[in-house]
Amino acid sequence: MILTTLLLLAASPQDAPAPAPAAKRRDPNRITCINRTKTGSRVNFEQICHTQAEWDLLKTENRNVVERGQQQQNRMDRDPPGARGG
Repeated sequence: MILTTLLLLAASPQDAPAPAPAAKRRDPNRITCINRTKTGSRVNFEQICHTQAEWDLLKTENRNVVERGQQQQNRMDRDPPGARGG
């Protein structure tokens, strides 16, 4: 413990690594394009372009759709139709 204290006292602020530059913020108005292969073709592509904000919204909406489907499936597994006696 004494050795650790001495090492901490002996270390000067110059020994510390320089702080990394702040991460660049993503520009929501920057346009990004992707190339998607058209269905049924190996060589025919379509280019889809959206702003970063639109890509983020699409990702969120797609995730919500998947989660809703999973929740509905879980409900169906617990309470299948016709399982309740009438």
